[in-house]
Amino acid sequence: MMLLQWCTLEPSERGGLAALRFSSPVRVHRIRIFPSGTKPFAQSPDTVSRTEPQSFFLDLYFNAQAITSPDAKEKPKNSNALVPTSIAYPGGLKDFSVDMGTDYATRLMIVKGDFEAVSMAIYGELVTEATAAPSTYQPQPLPTITPAPLPPVLDPGNARDPSQLARQLLKLIPEAPDLELVIRLIFCLKPSNDDWDLPDFPYLHPDLDNTDAEFDLEKALSLTARPVSDDISTEVVARFAEKVAQCINPKKDLNQAYAVAGILYNAASQHPSVAQKLLDEIDLEKVFDATTIVDETTLLRLLYAASNVDIAKRLHAPWFRKLLSSITSEPNSERELRVTAKRLLDRLQGWSMLDDAFSNGQNDFGAAADMLRDVGTEEQSFGIWLESMVAHSDVVSSLAENPVLSVPLPRLLSHRPPGSSPSQDDFVAFVRAYTGVACVLAVYAWSDSLPDERCRARTLGILRLWQGTDGYREIVNHLLLLRQMTFRLGCMTDHDPPTQSGIDAEHILVDLAKNPRAMLRPNLVKCILEIESCTSFITTEERSSMRQAAFVAEDGFSGAIDELLRSVERPPTFGSLRTLRVALAIMERELDEDEESRVLDDFWEEAKCSLTTCLGELLSPIVDEIRTQFSLSHIPPPRTSQDVVAPLFWTADDILRMFLRLVPIHPLPSRMLRALTSNVADIFACADAADMRYSQSGQPSLAAQETRQSCIDLARALGSQPPVASGAKPGALIVLRDLLEHGLHSDGLDPAHHLLQVFCLIDFLLPSEDCSDSERALWVQSVVPKVLKELWAFCHALDTENKVHLIRRLSALDQGAVGVGEWLLLEEVKDVSHAVQALHDTDLPVPKQRVAQSQISLFFCFFAEVLQSSSAKWCIDSLADAEEAPHLLASAFHTMFDLRLAPPYLGEVLDRLAASYDIFDNELRWAMVVGLWRSLETPDVPSSLLELRLATSVKILDTITASYLDAAKTTAEIGSLVLRLTQHSEGANESVAHSSVTLLEWLARTATTSPKMADLRTIASDEFRAFQDRLKDTLSSEWNDRLDAACCALIPGSVTAPLQASSNLPETVDLSIQDIEDLLRETIVPPSTPPRRPLNVDVLGLVTVSPAAALLRSPAATGLTKTYLNNDFRQLRQSTARANTSRLPSMHVDVGVVALAA
Repeated sequence: MMLLQWCTLEPSERGGLAALRFSSPVRVHRIRIFPSGTKPFAQSPDTVSRTEPQSFFLDLYFNAQAITSPDAKEKPKNSNALVPTSIAYPGGLKDFSVDMGTDYATRLMIVKGDFEAVSMAIYGELVTEATAAPSTYQPQPLPTITPAPLPPVLDPGNARDPSQLARQLLKLIPEAPDLELVIRLIFCLKPSNDDWDLPDFPYLHPDLDNTDAEFDLEKALSLTARPVSDDISTEVVARFAEKVAQCINPKKDLNQAYAVAGILYNAASQHPSVAQKLLDEIDLEKVFDATTIVDETTLLRLLYAASNVDIAKRLHAPWFRKLLSSITSEPNSERELRVTAKRLLDRLQGWSMLDDAFSNGQNDFGAAADMLRDVGTEEQSFGIWLESMVAHSDVVSSLAENPVLSVPLPRLLSHRPPGSSPSQDDFVAFVRAYTGVACVLAVYAWSDSLPDERCRARTLGILRLWQGTDGYREIVNHLLLLRQMTFRLGCMTDHDPPTQSGIDAEHILVDLAKNPRAMLRPNLVKCILEIESCTSFITTEERSSMRQAAFVAEDGFSGAIDELLRSVERPPTFGSLRTLRVALAIMERELDEDEESRVLDDFWEEAKCSLTTCLGELLSPIVDEIRTQFSLSHIPPPRTSQDVVAPLFWTADDILRMFLRLVPIHPLPSRMLRALTSNVADIFACADAADMRYSQSGQPSLAAQETRQSCIDLARALGSQPPVASGAKPGALIVLRDLLEHGLHSDGLDPAHHLLQVFCLIDFLLPSEDCSDSERALWVQSVVPKVLKELWAFCHALDTENKVHLIRRLSALDQGAVGVGEWLLLEEVKDVSHAVQALHDTDLPVPKQRVAQSQISLFFCFFAEVLQSSSAKWCIDSLADAEEAPHLLASAFHTMFDLRLAPPYLGEVLDRLAASYDIFDNELRWAMVVGLWRSLETPDVPSSLLELRLATSVKILDTITASYLDAAKTTAEIGSLVLRLTQHSEGANESVAHSSVTLLEWLARTATTSPKMADLRTIASDEFRAFQDRLKDTLSSEWNDRLDAACCALIPGSVTAPLQASSNLPETVDLSIQDIEDLLRETIVPPSTPPRRPLNVDVLGLVTVSPAAALLRSPAATGLTKTYLNNDFRQLRQSTARANTSRLPSMHVDVGVVALAA
């Protein structure tokens, strides 16, 4: 990017226009406007900017000039089209980005606006004709973007005093009060309009000592409605509390309870000593009981007051909690009363958890976070709680005692709870961040009320920064939904000329409206609907999109149904997805606030279909759009903005969470269950792809991670669905079968990645090892045995590691009841046996040979993995128990040895099999012996391994029936072994020499019954003598005598047969595209034309018989008797003739001609 132009534009007298023409086509990227008196360039000190007035709106028009490619046959004609955009300049040095795309350039820029002069620097690039597409692709790594951390001063989550930032901002206002007083006046003890104009404002404190003889609870309530001075003496507060206590009548009544609750509410936000003294003097148990607390306003005031830590501790007494529990459990009580009582109970428990969380690392941080979420929904509760966090010495010191650690903030206010409970350090950082944001919001509201533009602009800039920061985003958006916050933001959207605070307010509102659950708040809906068309940042399209979502939220249940029944926009936009998510959020709210059965019935009455059916029809196009983003069929992939990809996943997540809620109480039919399972698998795979494609801190990645967990939860819920009717299939069977089949059909997605992700989903679906006996019996008896065909096909396609994991999981689940794992292991043995036998065919094409060799290598990788750790004994026992497995395995071994093939991990596999040789027959034992000898072919075999395998082979050989062995093959293998031992680089140590002597002794002993065993014709006598001499150098005299005795019985040959090295099978297979096409073409059945019917048919073959359905169409047709009325026969005959278009029309003519010729 380069500087294209520096200029100071002045509008013409007529029309107020200014124009700038570039000497060549350019692409503008950025426009920087300088305020008056600025020197833009250090190398040109004489250049001074001039921009007047201080702020204004500008309309820009760019002449659009299409860029031609070198391959284009015709160049497009020059166009006079002007592309408009606008700039809201609030003053100061500001940069404005311009996105012109890559297909167009410009040579003319027209500026229009109410300005006298504007100095601007235009940055961009010169544009020439588009270059031709590169012929070769050179992959380059994508740049890694790491978000910059917040400066310490703007990071209250990592500050010992989270209110410090707000106190600093408050100092920007001349003669500003303390933060504690600001909080009371803004959120709790709100002054009247007349109070703002008083000269002593905001220090309008009540005189608690000046009480007349007519002092009563109403008087006390009026006095506490104004903030008490923070430097008030404790004696004054104590005397006031005593007078309040004296006014309490021992006889309980509703009015007294109402007044005391109001006094506690007013005192909750005052200096902590006020509430403490009142609680010491007033016996609350004598004021509140089952008859006096049933008033909703009284209970609501106590709810607000319980946001104070001291009041919450006093109300947490057993008698009061019992009183609240009786209200929540009383079905005849009003619903609002029961809800308020339940909230009060939770708040009391939440304060207890929050207070304990600062010192107890094993606390329930989720309950404490829920209290903060609830407190942040009401201004009164929020202000009282915040006052306790910044003014109560015990709470402040308890929070400050925790060390300041730089930890990421947990997303505890997200609409989805985190997967795991946060640590104490994470939670403390979250509370500090929550408190810091709340204090800054109080300062913003105070600066907006005065107003003080300097402080307001600074606080809004900080809030906007936090809105784009992970961890802070959820806190800011949650607290901005307070009624007065949205009202203040809405009032700032109408500014002419533009201001920086107004632009920031519009940014904040747009980001706030992106959350569909935020749109359920009536105050935000009202704010959006009142936004005027003339705004500094919000475009016309964005305003229309926000209003559309607001209208749906305003219409409520009926509007949500209309939106859910509407077809999904293709391709989707952010606005359409937001509106759909708002409708889903409304349905979720209805299910929360009312009986689910009633909501579902109302939905059926209005929509004429079930909610699950509607959700299924919505999910399918959403999944299609998600698949499109990651499909290999689209080259290049669609360039979709991240602002659309993230809502796509969140929309899918909302639908999945809704299904997760409905499935346990409303089981799905089989067809819908299969379709939903396939969609869940596709979303799960695409979510993993999105997590890898996008930045971990980006919205698409966060949305994909949340959606991925929803897929896991829903798959488990669908697998737990019972049969919908007697004799129907259980949900586990339907889900597992669909996943096994769907995993092999990626339909445009990366097949390897798709298979792996479906396998992960199946792994989450299978019951754990500690599942209940009933669940295990269901899977073992009714699910797994019915999907063996699909299970084998799926398992056969998996990679080695995951295949082993799946077989282990199934074996642990089965526990030998059905033998599913054993059956899969046997199928693997059969498969490798077929592959080995196929290599016997000398005419087998080379590509097929490579595929077969790769299949053998993969089996041995799999076999070596299965024989490890705890599954080794199970694997060996399974092979021994199967009748044909040892024979198939031995045949495969012998065939490989005959073909001189050495697969990977052969030695490791034989080592583990040989450890349990006694349970196998002679055939497999002999294969083990030969294999152990063949594994010693390489000269660099370690001595320890040489000793072990030679000793093991001799031990196994001694147990094989001599009559089973073929003398020629046995002596040939022993001769080759002797030559390998002779050529071994490290020589023969004592252990190897002992094993060699034992082998020769066995051979001599066997030769007594089978003389051919003594004929070692494959090794010459001199080579054999050299082997003996090498052994004698190591052996003792006793062993030398045994060696000589054994060698005397053996007859070496005259010539040594050359050693044939085995070919190492590769672990991977390399095939060209042509080879792959040829292999796939063989599995495709070529199309064939059906044979034509002969023309020389008999006469009866020409008779046309009407179809049975057509004959029975007559209303008079009954039984086997057909009665035709009026023209029924003729109509049927004509319709049949029209339907039968395949008959040759000239058939009758041909027959007639043939008859005449005869």
